[in-house]
Amino acid sequence: MVIKRKALTLIELITIIVVLGVAIPVLLRMWAEVALRSSRSEAIAEATFYAEELMEEIKSKEFVDPQDRSNPNLGPNSGENQRLDYDDVDDFNGYLDSPAPGYTRRCIVDYVTLNTNIWESSASTTNFKRITVSVLRSEQLAGEVSLVTIVTFY
Repeated sequence: MVIKRKALTLIELITIIVVLGVAIPVLLRMWAEVALRSSRSEAIAEATFYAEELMEEIKSKEFVDPQDRSNPNLGPNSGENQRLDYDDVDDFNGYLDSPAPGYTRRCIVDYVTLNTNIWESSASTTNFKRITVSVLRSEQLAGEVSLVTIVTFY
């Protein structure tokens, strides 16, 4: 009685090695791209969260300084040295902080006017202020995430 063993021939073995040698790098590259996209999406979501957080805080403040309603100057008033002291929108002009390791958040507030459906910076005081909050991640996975809104005196 002869027992037949089924085994791979040398040609079949070489064919399998070649196919795996071609397929594995392609699969690894695809997996790396998926991981990069996932990291980028997470970084954008985190940066957007930090921008929204500061924007909501700013929008909750008064349009003008409640202590000196006639002061048109943008930026913190004397004695307002830290964020806890800020009581009006424009106190945040030039604000810069790091809400989490690797993130930088900044804010610009300026007076604007509406000119033919376009908001433009104004050199003079108006009833409209534009708030721009930008967040940048140090690894630049997300680029710069910016939120812009216009607030008005009411």
